[in-house]
Amino acid sequence: MSCAAPTTVRRPEGFPARAPDIRVLLAEGRESVMISAGEGLIVSASGGITLLESPEKCALRISGGPSNIELMLEPPGNVAAAQEKVTITPRGAAALSFEDVTFAGSMSIVIGADRKLMLVNTVPLETYLEGVLPHEMGDPGADGFDALKAQAVAARTYALERIEKHPAERFDVYAGVRDQVYQGLKGRNNHASVAVNDTRGMVAGNGKGLVKAYYCGCCGGHTSDIRQVWPKREPADYLSGIPDRDEKSGRAFCRDNRYFRWRYSFTGKELGDMLRVTLPKTLGISSSDVGEVLDVRIEGRAPSGRVTAVVIQTTKNGFTVTGDEIRWVLMADPVKGRILPSIMFNFDKIMEQGRMAFLSIGGGGNGHGVGMCQSGAIAMSKKGYTYQMILKHYYPGCDVVRAY
Repeated sequence: MSCAAPTTVRRPEGFPARAPDIRVLLAEGRESVMISAGEGLIVSASGGITLLESPEKCALRISGGPSNIELMLEPPGNVAAAQEKVTITPRGAAALSFEDVTFAGSMSIVIGADRKLMLVNTVPLETYLEGVLPHEMGDPGADGFDALKAQAVAARTYALERIEKHPAERFDVYAGVRDQVYQGLKGRNNHASVAVNDTRGMVAGNGKGLVKAYYCGCCGGHTSDIRQVWPKREPADYLSGIPDRDEKSGRAFCRDNRYFRWRYSFTGKELGDMLRVTLPKTLGISSSDVGEVLDVRIEGRAPSGRVTAVVIQTTKNGFTVTGDEIRWVLMADPVKGRILPSIMFNFDKIMEQGRMAFLSIGGGGNGHGVGMCQSGAIAMSKKGYTYQMILKHYYPGCDVVRAY
């Protein structure tokens, strides 16, 4: 598999030639927030007006009033207020801390639509990636280094697409699994930082711009077609799903992942108790509409082996659940809030007197399955594939190109 020489991806007009900053939502819906600084900080309002300043170690307590952001600096106890937004910038080399995690860059507090506080970390994109890789892929070791570089390119591509998509919003990405897991300076390691630096500015493109660089933990041997998992999202030819297997051995690249194959089982009562909670939350119906569970059956399956629709028949109604929402309805552990690992599964069930008495769900993979399989990428790297080859495998037809 050959690799294209780095070129410049066609960027939307006006996109900066250098690495941009990214705005990461760390918290929302808060009544109050506490930020600490090891070497002091400066708090400013819109327009750069300084509200509070400390040259030494301190903490800033922020609370939301009916229309204002209220601030108290401890020590010495100075107070101030602002409307809509304030920015906190660290003094010296020390970073700002929030909930025992330190973050590079600055912090902004804004009032959300619910009139509660949102905390946003603005940080250079490359620094952001150093806070993503350790939590999205960990450290796969020296022989997995090209997988880490592939992850850096995928994460950068994903982030840049979000920056383009949300210019008028208060933030670009969430700090958790809704986008990419980001923990600031926590857990940063040399392998991840070198992988980011070695691929600086490199993205996955397809001649029209950035690819939609989705990725998952383990695809179970076949990546997913985005149209089956997320029918409401924009489809793409390179996200149609591919067999994820070694051509020589025929073995799945992610075979050694602990979620490659899995099984969860429920009694009829356990399943009924679960569905009376999960169906209303997922489908937006009343719990009184659910009734007693009679049967659960698979109604459609994609070429990847993933289930596209499940029908749940109860004493009151029949419910059809499609795509990735199935994982939120048939949960692996409802008590702990753990959703089903994937929608690549089969049913084994026992019926008694026209009702389901037992359901066993046996499946494969972990995550939505769209795009790059992280476990597969690590296995490919250990077999000698370069990061460019890994990305071309998971995003067919793409090129690894330089964005800045």
